[in-house]
Amino acid sequence: MSSTAVRATEPTGAARTPAGGPGPVAARSPAGGPVAGPECGLRERKKQQTRAAIHGAALDLVTAHGLAGVTVEEICGAAGVSSRTFFNYFPSKGHAALGLPTTTVPAEARAAFTAARGPLVADLCELVASTVTLPEDRRRMKALVEARPEMVPTMLQWMADARVQIMAAAAERADDGPARTAVTLVMAAMIEVAHRFAVTSRQDLAERLRTVVAEMGRLAAE
Repeated sequence: MSSTAVRATEPTGAARTPAGGPGPVAARSPAGGPVAGPECGLRERKKQQTRAAIHGAALDLVTAHGLAGVTVEEICGAAGVSSRTFFNYFPSKGHAALGLPTTTVPAEARAAFTAARGPLVADLCELVASTVTLPEDRRRMKALVEARPEMVPTMLQWMADARVQIMAAAAERADDGPARTAVTLVMAAMIEVAHRFAVTSRQDLAERLRTVVAEMGRLAAE
């Protein structure tokens, strides 16, 4: 059954957390800073737990049965959530299995970027770090992609969607050509950071991005 045909009722079942637990950058606000206030902090932790439960259920089921062999309804039943809740966190079962939420530039991060007057690429590193959430358990994600090649288009689509969002913001700061080049550079750095480092916060991610971008520049100058 397709994802569009799932029931909107609340299946029962205990939520599960994927191996490794929530990722280090998940406990941050959209702008990259700590979540303010105990009530907001509790709400954010609950959201993290729900996201982790959906991701863990999807990852387990897709690993075992393949993408075509699993329905959104089955993922929801295993995670203990409704289909409506599922789509509040992930746009598809493939995104859920890979732990790739919909990419949206936070309003605060976009405003900070458009108002900044630093180097475009450095400011883009901050924007990307505030916008893109890396998968929480990348070891299992890589294993899933290797075992299930049908997951590759989902990953490529996620990267393309993220690039469109970042490009729209970059176009507010620079002409089309320089904006596209800068975004391409930083998004390439993001892929490299995802492969090479375990980031501990969004600020750490921004610093890693700047480090890799600088490395690319040195290599290009040789």
